[in-house]
Amino acid sequence: MKTSLTIALPFALIACLLFAFRTRPNPGTVAEQDEQAIRRIIEAETAAYFNKDSTKLFSFYVDDRMTQSAWNMPNGSYGAHKGLARIHKNFTEAFRKNPKPQPQPNIQRSQWFFQKFSNEWMWVNFVQETDGADGKRYTNYETRIMKKVSGEWKITVMYSLGDHGVGSH
Repeated sequence: MKTSLTIALPFALIACLLFAFRTRPNPGTVAEQDEQAIRRIIEAETAAYFNKDSTKLFSFYVDDRMTQSAWNMPNGSYGAHKGLARIHKNFTEAFRKNPKPQPQPNIQRSQWFFQKFSNEWMWVNFVQETDGADGKRYTNYETRIMKKVSGEWKITVMYSLGDHGVGSH
């Protein structure tokens, strides 16, 4: 039951956000410069992750009451952390256990979807395919809720659901 609840909570949050913003007037179209800025943030976040640089990684996140991350693991369980301090602690500990930076793999992102909630909030979905060092292709369905802080887009929510190379070529 706990696993089901852990899986359902991130999606319940997104559903609530969509409902809340759907009842508001359309905030307008997404500017190309916002799309490009968000894509650059996501690329830089990924590079910092593979470089095991938690300081750089979390420079792309905002610290507010909504900040959280969730992902599925190869054994079928899920990791979920709420609050930037908990997320930072989790990654810092993982990077200490495996400190060697990994070469940035071939990453392809497609099926981008941007939904502007307001001038300060954006929902972003995309599919990320990564060629692993083991020869497998990893496909992740990624979601970010972005918040504009002092004119810059930052990550507030990061969800990643992946196949862990099971569906690889």
